[in-house]
Amino acid sequence: MATLNFNSGKNFIIPTENDMTYRGLGGDDVYIISKAIDSNTKIQIIDTEGSNTVQLIDGLTIANSLFTKNATRLTLSNGSEITINGADKFTYETSGNSTTGDIGQKWTYSDFVKGMGVTEGPPASGSKNGTINLLINDNFEIPKETNDDDTSSSEYTIVNIDVSSDTTITATGLPEDFRYEVGTDGVSAEGSYEVIIDGFDKSNDKLTLVLIGGDSNLTTQEFDSIENIEVSSNPFNGTQIFFASPASSDDSGTLTLSGIEETFTDTGLWTATTYTVEIIADINLV
Repeated sequence: MATLNFNSGKNFIIPTENDMTYRGLGGDDVYIISKAIDSNTKIQIIDTEGSNTVQLIDGLTIANSLFTKNATRLTLSNGSEITINGADKFTYETSGNSTTGDIGQKWTYSDFVKGMGVTEGPPASGSKNGTINLLINDNFEIPKETNDDDTSSSEYTIVNIDVSSDTTITATGLPEDFRYEVGTDGVSAEGSYEVIIDGFDKSNDKLTLVLIGGDSNLTTQEFDSIENIEVSSNPFNGTQIFFASPASSDDSGTLTLSGIEETFTDTGLWTATTYTVEIIADINLV
């Protein structure tokens, strides 16, 4: 991806070019995300100096959004992706547009994430998806805070899966985060073994697939699209993930969530709606 550097003044930047990193230098820069971006464009924004603002113009639809504690990826309705590194250092202005003089509402990163549908704010670890097909307009707001003394659902005991033979892991009944490592090529880092998680609780447990060597987090559908990865779900075996065979073996690794069955979307790609699963690049893992 090429890089376009700006000067140290206050720049009004309208990112539109595909496979381009827009890098502000000194100065308080304004990045205007608009409908001028062509379909399926991939844009990256990096700006570590000054007090910088991301404006999302009125009427813009965010089809999907993904948030970590310090980065975000916004997917527009035309399939374009805008990745903002160091996102927690920016101010976000909804329905703002400096080119037309429209003044919107300004938000901190935390409040912006809440308004985008992650009601608890940026996750301390991993990633969270925001509301799909969210329309940016003057009604953008953050949800009212509610008192909830029960925080156990967001606290997990981490279970790092590390096996040397076919293994069945039995969940304890407490909230657990089962972490399984896999390469970006679809090869299991755990080897060509069958790993079964028995007693996985849809309400309290989480599955984390750690992408070794990955540079960004993925959705379940993006993960299922990796060559040699196959995910299936049925009432007999539960949800099964088949990984590519390591070079030293003719057998592929498998990971099974026993008893966890779910119907996928019309695309046939993995969609998890009744339990929590994250595919996280190892560089983003906390």
